[in-house]
Amino acid sequence: MKRFFGTLIGKSVFLAEKIMHYNASSFPGEVVLKFVPNYLKYVKYPPLIIMVTGSCGKGSTTRIIADALRENGMRVAHNLEGSNLLSGVTSTIIKNIKFSGKVPADALVLETDERYLKLITKYITPDYLVINNITRDQPPRQGDFDIVFGEILKGIPEKTHIIVNGDDPVTKSFSLHRDNITYFGIDRFFASYEGDMNDVRDVNYCPKCHSRLSYTYRHYGSTGDFKCPECGFARNTPDFCITSVDKDTNEITLNGSKITANELILFNLYNLAAAYAVLSLTGMEKDKITSALNSQHIQNKIYKEITKKGRKYIALNCKAENNATYNLAVIHASLDKSQKSIVLGLREISRRYTFFDLSWLYDINFELLNDDTLQKVVCAGPYRYDFAARITLAGIPKDKIIILDNLDHAGKVLDEQTSGNVYGILNFDYIEPFISSVNEIE
Repeated sequence: MKRFFGTLIGKSVFLAEKIMHYNASSFPGEVVLKFVPNYLKYVKYPPLIIMVTGSCGKGSTTRIIADALRENGMRVAHNLEGSNLLSGVTSTIIKNIKFSGKVPADALVLETDERYLKLITKYITPDYLVINNITRDQPPRQGDFDIVFGEILKGIPEKTHIIVNGDDPVTKSFSLHRDNITYFGIDRFFASYEGDMNDVRDVNYCPKCHSRLSYTYRHYGSTGDFKCPECGFARNTPDFCITSVDKDTNEITLNGSKITANELILFNLYNLAAAYAVLSLTGMEKDKITSALNSQHIQNKIYKEITKKGRKYIALNCKAENNATYNLAVIHASLDKSQKSIVLGLREISRRYTFFDLSWLYDINFELLNDDTLQKVVCAGPYRYDFAARITLAGIPKDKIIILDNLDHAGKVLDEQTSGNVYGILNFDYIEPFISSVNEIE
């Protein structure tokens, strides 16, 4: 009776939203949970349940997995909208459930917030849980990454098989607590480096014995080929590994499969490796996985490229308050050794709360951009002077900095005052304004 009542309420709210042309993806779940707090307890779930959690890359990875399953004939329920808290997951279930209480799908694929995982797995036990990464993300909300690690650990059911980034000593340390674990990773490739190209690291010491870790190479921050010289805690060879990356053809080799990536952005490569791993563990044949991943495209909201007058304008959507995504975007732009300009800006730091913390800007290695290939840096939006102050400290000359109130005329400014490629390293709320401005270039 409780399940029927909750389902009726939820579907009524969805219908009301549709009639009113209102789209709040988590609201139906919020309403249902007020009336039936344990609603998820009464649901009959699909036979295959996959979850993805971590600081960043959850949405992209779940989309790749869900699309691959569908391409291979499976019916998939998926929180595509990205509502990953308990209320959002409840909304996804309500949207797909029948009044019989059954979710008529072959698989349920869920992006789950790292702090809410334990609340979701209280009712839904995943067969597979992908943990992409754990970084210093949203400091006012998350605190230290060690706290997030502990919260995720609390939310992993005993029977769940976990798939983690084996290049990262943070996620690799789940092996100190769990046995049923699989690793994905990337071997040394053209973007790897030795030394301190990007010196923002979450981990310097072994999670097991606390001795200092040594590295053969790094991909970014603490991620790379690490080893503890004292206890032997190390990266080792991942179960699913990208062994080569061809920057001319965008072709990667992943466990012997040849896959063409749209762009060789590091987080996209990790997302592909994670998806390949979990799909393989579900029993999908290698050639079917390869075919499905070859048809994937990076979402426009994450990466978008436009060509105007022979120039590339590239929008990189970076999560604010997360130095890892910004640093990866900065590294990506810095690898372009042709003449280029950069656009920095955001309108909202977060949609979830009203903290205005900008300390994470000082964990971003803007110093990598300070070379002879840099023409201009456009700082736009409410925090334009905060960005300008940070890049000035990075040594970028003031005569290379352009200050704009917003991005309304950024395209015209870039067209008239710069040449070469343009990289927009922006937050979610400034991607479309940037693209619109570039599209106005005649």
